[in-house]
Amino acid sequence: MQLAVDLESAEITDQHIHEIDEEVPEIDEEVSTPSVCHQQFVKMLSLLPTVTPLRLDSLTTRPGASSGLWLVVLVPLACSPGFYTSFMQCIPPPRLLSLLAIQAGVSGVHLYQQICLSGKKPTPGSNPEYSSSFMLRFVTHPFTPSLVTAGVIYVLTEIHPVIAVLCTSLCAWILYGSTQWLFRTFPGNFSLGEGAIVGQTIALTITCSLYNLGIHLMQTPKLSQTLEISVFIQVAVLVLALHIFIIHRVALLRSPRMFLPSLCISGILGAALSSLILRKWVPLWLLDVLSSSSLRLSLLAWWGGLALLSLLITVWARRKSSLATTVLRKVYHVVIVLVFTPGLLLDPAITHLAAAAAMMLLCLLEFIRMEGLEPISSIISTAFATFLDEKDGGVLILSHIYLLAGVACPLWLNPCTIEDIKGTTSLPTSILPLLAGVLSVGIGDTAASIGGTYFGRRKWFGTKKTVEGSICGILTQMVVVGGLTMFDMVDVTWAIWGRLLVSTSLVAIVEALTDQVDNIVLPLLLYTSLMDL
Repeated sequence: MQLAVDLESAEITDQHIHEIDEEVPEIDEEVSTPSVCHQQFVKMLSLLPTVTPLRLDSLTTRPGASSGLWLVVLVPLACSPGFYTSFMQCIPPPRLLSLLAIQAGVSGVHLYQQICLSGKKPTPGSNPEYSSSFMLRFVTHPFTPSLVTAGVIYVLTEIHPVIAVLCTSLCAWILYGSTQWLFRTFPGNFSLGEGAIVGQTIALTITCSLYNLGIHLMQTPKLSQTLEISVFIQVAVLVLALHIFIIHRVALLRSPRMFLPSLCISGILGAALSSLILRKWVPLWLLDVLSSSSLRLSLLAWWGGLALLSLLITVWARRKSSLATTVLRKVYHVVIVLVFTPGLLLDPAITHLAAAAAMMLLCLLEFIRMEGLEPISSIISTAFATFLDEKDGGVLILSHIYLLAGVACPLWLNPCTIEDIKGTTSLPTSILPLLAGVLSVGIGDTAASIGGTYFGRRKWFGTKKTVEGSICGILTQMVVVGGLTMFDMVDVTWAIWGRLLVSTSLVAIVEALTDQVDNIVLPLLLYTSLMDL
């Protein structure tokens, strides 16, 4: 009797299980079937271009360096003055650069976030094309930041929405392409954060240069000499970038016989384009700019003498193999302080032009060295061999380029020309942010290195840097600013003194603890803290 009841229960249980099995596919089908609106949205999303995510297992980053992903925010922070009311009257308006920089920062985080998201698998039983996480796919899509930024640009500026979409999309495309190209072509040269900074710089420079030059071509406003210099630099940067890109792609042009003619053609193209935009014959205009005052001629003579001194130091250092590499490298820090300090204080406009020209020359020489274009390549490699350190372990030698870029970046990032500064605030107070690179790298880093070598006793946790060296760097920067104040070169209030002390202290701590390239990191940090003075 008990057995019959059990069998009857078993039959009922099997029947229920069979009914449940028949209902489950219907439920799965309802869940996995998307709505019409859902399908259309996903199809529209699929029309946007995609980007192959960076994968750590296929990247060769700089040996001995951490990822440094926190560097992704440095360039957007340094470009944030475009949102300040005091900079709204600058020409051209800096808000576009600020918004594009934020987009570049968000896109950079997205690019590295793809490393984690790329391994995510769809839920079993779901349709991967129409997954219920399509909103996550939209938020993390590579070009979502550009679309959002285009809308913000249209709301906050007078830029046409079509132009805004073109600018943001171009910026994103260049950012993703250049960052991946850097890690693929130059393995071992960058940490993740350093590659992000270089990629952001390339994308922002090309995008803003194309936009500004397009505006100047369509309009015919009368430009000040400082703005003319800016236009000339932007044309030169674009032409040089195009020249390097073409030569890198076309092997025939990398031969010694073809390189010089192609370089001359690029120079003629740049001169013609600059003349078209400026409505002036550029060679004569450039001669007039350089010789417009005795002060500029004196600065050019001073810089020429320092350039000759640097060459003599390089030749001498090759014969003195007993000298420490650190000491030799800090000599160039002193030289660059002597180059930039009088230029920034006396004539920032011509210093802007000279720094951009020097940067393009260094990039071109490094390209020649990397491609092995003889006989220049061997000469450059031999000259730089004495000054290499652990951060130059990849294909490229970037220490000298980082040094120049770090000292000059406050001048390049400053949203207003010097004429705008004179019209808004007192000139001496506003010059201090432009000295951020000189103070942090040229003076603070050099003093910290020397002070740590001779007086260092207590080491920072986990590093070879010493507390005494960091204190020497802070005090030396304060003493230099005090000396400039005594000679009425800068005007510093007690509030500014307090901010300067806190800023230099934080920068000194970062310099002691970070394993990233301090020639770029420190100027951006100090400039960000002083840029609204």
